[in-house]
Amino acid sequence: MIRVFGFLTLVLASWIGGEGLQAQTMGSSVQFPGGYAPGSAPCVRQADGSCVPVGPAAPLPVAGKQESLVLAAANSAAAPQVVYGGAYVFGQACGSYNGGTLALRYRGPDGVAMLTLLTRGSSDAAGGAALVTLGSHAIVDVVLPTGATECAATLARVP
Repeated sequence: MIRVFGFLTLVLASWIGGEGLQAQTMGSSVQFPGGYAPGSAPCVRQADGSCVPVGPAAPLPVAGKQESLVLAAANSAAAPQVVYGGAYVFGQACGSYNGGTLALRYRGPDGVAMLTLLTRGSSDAAGGAALVTLGSHAIVDVVLPTGATECAATLARVP
């Protein structure tokens, strides 16, 4: 009698704590070779509360790409940089522009020429940074005004 009760308890515990509950919450069951205990596949929770296996139709949720580039610091322009692409906030300031303009440039379709996207002749006021959109893998740089002092420029992707 004790053996039968123990066997039934083991069967019930393996069903409740094993595949029965996991299949409902974790997606499809995965069988491992060689008689190892079955695992479970990760799933993505849907808006209706259901859970579907991870795959092309239901990829893992990820945060947007974050990127922050320093294009100029301490009155020195950085080398051209490759961006991920998307919407960016361009901020810049100089102690003195010496009558010139700071220019944000991107590599043109010919793959050689750097084209001016926008220019600034004065420092951005609080909240006055420019929103720019750049293509995937665009190459960008800045040109500082001749004789300018204390220039800095940054480009940050909006996730």
